Amino acid sequence: MESTPHLLESCIHSAINKETREFQWDVFFRKWFREHGSPYFFLFRKHLGVTNTQYAELFALLETHSIKKAEPTSGAHLLFHTTEQIRETLVETLNSVLDSKEENKRADGIRLFTERYAEVLSFTVAVDMFYCSSAVALPPGIDLNLYQVCADSGYIHSAGKSIYIRNIKKARIYDFRSSLRKHIEDNDSTSLPIPFVVYAHEDFTGYDKVAKDQISKGIETTKLYLEKMSMGAYRLVEIVEQMRVEMAGQLDIPPAGPYGELHRFEKQKTLWLIGERSLSKTNPTNPGMGRYYVCYEQSVKSENPFFLFDENKPAWKSHTTLPHSLTAALLNLTRPHLKSSVICDPFGGTGTTWLEAKRLDLRAQVKTSDLSSIGPLMVDDNLAFFLSNTTELAELRIELGRVQDILKKEGKEPEYGVHQGALDLNVSSSSSTPVAPFLIASKIIQELQEEQPNEDQEFWFSDEFVERLGKENFLTRFMFYVALRAVFRYQGGYTRQSMVFHKAFLKSLDELISQLDQLTKARTDIEKTVTPLGTRNYMIFQGMYSKEVISAFFLKEKNSFSEEVKTSVVTKDARSLDADSVDVILCDPPYGFNTSEDQSKLAKLYSEFIDTAIRAIKSNGHLIICLPAESYTGRDLPYCTRSDMITNQVLIKAGAMNRKVYMPAKSLPTRGFSPPYYWEADKALRRTILHFRLI
Repeated sequence: MESTPHLLESCIHSAINKETREFQWDVFFRKWFREHGSPYFFLFRKHLGVTNTQYAELFALLETHSIKKAEPTSGAHLLFHTTEQIRETLVETLNSVLDSKEENKRADGIRLFTERYAEVLSFTVAVDMFYCSSAVALPPGIDLNLYQVCADSGYIHSAGKSIYIRNIKKARIYDFRSSLRKHIEDNDSTSLPIPFVVYAHEDFTGYDKVAKDQISKGIETTKLYLEKMSMGAYRLVEIVEQMRVEMAGQLDIPPAGPYGELHRFEKQKTLWLIGERSLSKTNPTNPGMGRYYVCYEQSVKSENPFFLFDENKPAWKSHTTLPHSLTAALLNLTRPHLKSSVICDPFGGTGTTWLEAKRLDLRAQVKTSDLSSIGPLMVDDNLAFFLSNTTELAELRIELGRVQDILKKEGKEPEYGVHQGALDLNVSSSSSTPVAPFLIASKIIQELQEEQPNEDQEFWFSDEFVERLGKENFLTRFMFYVALRAVFRYQGGYTRQSMVFHKAFLKSLDELISQLDQLTKARTDIEKTVTPLGTRNYMIFQGMYSKEVISAFFLKEKNSFSEEVKTSVVTKDARSLDADSVDVILCDPPYGFNTSEDQSKLAKLYSEFIDTAIRAIKSNGHLIICLPAESYTGRDLPYCTRSDMITNQVLIKAGAMNRKVYMPAKSLPTRGFSPPYYWEADKALRRTILHFRLI
């Protein structure tokens, strides 16, 4: 491989206009980043209206999984700048170098420039940021394990080569088709024809309802109105139809109609044409005014069964919990700095952090604890569910379907005004056996309500209760968790008598069955894979549009984790962590939404926990705290959960312990992707995520 200074010098010389002696950025970008480097495109699951952690996670994963080819054992410490930032710097600098009448002085100036700055440019990544995606151009000499990046990510939906990106106002058919032809020429001819799909409302909207929870506030916003759009004087639909004829044999363009019926590609890769928006200059949660056509090659898609459930794993006890996608992103943020570590979630709940750490196969000891004694049981039940094979899932689906059918056909709605509407479902005695788990679960729920009549957010579970629940079979506990959702999700409906428990339970059960069906389909595809793992911690299998990757965690036996669950998932007060014992604390403390405690007790918990956390974190460790920023339900936020109060407490308490809080210097394209981060659930609240490093 040509040395970096020589390659850089060659690319600069090729970009100099022979007549005007000016540096041409477009030519240099094509030579340096596209021909000798690696242009990638990443489509995110959620857009900036939901969170800004997807970009921070992407940059962290690029650092974690990229290496310098010349030094394959070392990671690449990358510098991230927008393409425009790099353009301005190089154009101004090189034009000043070229501003000489003597040719030899210009040549000497270029050579000196490349000798001094080749190292910097060899680590500089060009980034173009959009509302739900990002184009990333790696410089020459950097290798990236794209499959591993996608397998590990919380927010990457799919990725591959960037082919064409242009503002819709400036897009022209000639440039678009030239980019496509160049991409096809550079590909292996044995892979032709390559599917080409326009992500069009006409062909997808109305047919992808089963995935609405996964695509809303995310990739759905990148759909184009194919029959309304144009490139200059040409209607987009005419361009696509012309391509179908003229590029037959090179591209496989499906006819108009429902994608689920017409798309049967199962190819190594697919070319997609989508629509994107720029970033807002004033409010990052809203898209900007700029609109773009983006054509990219999807060569890998991320598959993660956890995302089908996200905040709603089967073992469930309250509304407010971190989604798996966000938890994975926050764990990935710490990875460039920690090769091996101890990760702790002292408010572990249903085990999201523990499960994600295991999915990522982190070289870390994971400790999860919670004051509620039901935590270990829920983690164990969630683990058993997600590691069930297709046969076991099919059996569970049959059992749930029986309960669903009987309750729909034979269940009699009680009158409104009865306590909670319907804890006594009138089901015929002949159907008592199939619905026995439901009836037992309903009875348990009723007992909890009688013991805690004023609780409308989350029950407190005693040790005796957890022991009793643990003795019930898995299906009964499954029914119990569904019943909990029915009780707490529809409190308002019960109060205004627009909902009864019967309907609430069926709605919750219907949702879970739909998710179970999607999980079964995903596991069916997973279990077909014959790709040997080798040293990898992910599997590769063929999807409809490209290869797909999934963590090897999902093919492991539940028994392989049994002992670890017993020792690492425990009932414990968050204020009892040992000093100097953990590298990462990632937590989502109670907000006062799901507790009857007054604010003074909650404030005491926060203050004492911060003391404990600072003592527990090792030097250069991470403290990541998720806090409520705004409630959309009108519910007051306790003063002790304010991010400014927590930040000041961390700074003061750390100083008193002779610890320093710092933010490592990073080269990022904008400060908008530095902490504090945000995450928003449009129906309930907006979160602020604080990220501290301590020495």
